[in-house]
Amino acid sequence: MHRILTALAVLLFLCAPAHAAPAGAPAVSSDFVMGRPDAPVLIEEFASLSCSHCARFSNDVFPTLKARYIDTGKARYVLRPLLTDPQNVAAAGFLLARCAGPSGHYKVVEGFFRRQEEAFRTGDVRSALIAAAEEGGVSGPAFDACLLDPKGQQALDAELEKAGGRSVESTPTFFFNGVKAKAGEMTLKEIDAAYAAALKANR
Repeated sequence: MHRILTALAVLLFLCAPAHAAPAGAPAVSSDFVMGRPDAPVLIEEFASLSCSHCARFSNDVFPTLKARYIDTGKARYVLRPLLTDPQNVAAAGFLLARCAGPSGHYKVVEGFFRRQEEAFRTGDVRSALIAAAEEGGVSGPAFDACLLDPKGQQALDAELEKAGGRSVESTPTFFFNGVKAKAGEMTLKEIDAAYAAALKANR
């Protein structure tokens, strides 16, 4: 099923004239971790790039979470993909984020979340994806090549399968050191409490 969805992303966003694909497919990484690898708490967020709740959390709450916990070495963070309607938009965004590699992955994610509301309001999703991808270093011929890359689609399919095994049914859903903290947007107060509980359990 997931392969059908990623194929839909290609059909929707390659409606413009295609560029010639460059030699060699963009690099794909299985996990994009933000923060120090030895941080005591791992925060996982299952999110969708087409989810308005996820965009609001990314725009309004995540910057403080990052400054308070990730930048200070107190936590690591991983965004894990899920697809919500329109699923082809989310799939395309995640494919482009993967192609941006470790240094550009979250630039693409955050860039699209900032543009998500306007993209859906105007219907010009492709332009929002192009702009977000450019922030992560994916532009020109690499944009189309990324959406067409079967290795990237296979990697995304594998990530999507993980959500089913974690009892994740909605976005966003948060885990702290493998323990589900909440399904739905988290406030800073809830994040502080979940972090403290994870840190205590880790001792």
